[in-house]
Amino acid sequence: MKKTAKLNRVIILKGSPGIGKTYTARKLISQLKDDRIALISVDELLHIDQRNLSEDKLKLAKFHAAILTRSFVRENFDVIIEYTFDIPAHLSFLIDKIRYSHAEDLPKVDLYVFHLTAKFSEVAKRNKTRKDGTDPLPEDILQRLYNSCEKSAGKIEGEIIIETDKMPNKKVVDTIMEHFK
Repeated sequence: MKKTAKLNRVIILKGSPGIGKTYTARKLISQLKDDRIALISVDELLHIDQRNLSEDKLKLAKFHAAILTRSFVRENFDVIIEYTFDIPAHLSFLIDKIRYSHAEDLPKVDLYVFHLTAKFSEVAKRNKTRKDGTDPLPEDILQRLYNSCEKSAGKIEGEIIIETDKMPNKKVVDTIMEHFK
């Protein structure tokens, strides 16, 4: 019997700022126990482009995330992408660009989307003590992003919603890992 090759994984972590995407990504990397893992932060890609925030800048960052993802997958990497993805069309655009190209055949991947959620009071508390090197967001901006992220939950087919305030951090990572078995 022929053994089928393992597909590389593309793991998308989405949710409100301060929800723990970066922390969860780092813990996932240690659990995956693979030396071929790439972590792509769409926020970091946004900072490369020095223009003011605009629809074009947002879309271009997702396009660059897809290009990086495809490049890493070609080299047999698993890829973790983390960003708010509060606009479902932007996430759909990214997924489409990861999976399809008119110019080349792309490797097939196992793609997972995890929406991390918690009550706003918990997110606001986490925002004040961010450990990812970013400054806390002003509460009004955090509230606006939180609301749009929560409205986007479950809008992508197959998206898995994880309530991070209902379990310890280790359990969040274990819950994600269960989907890879």
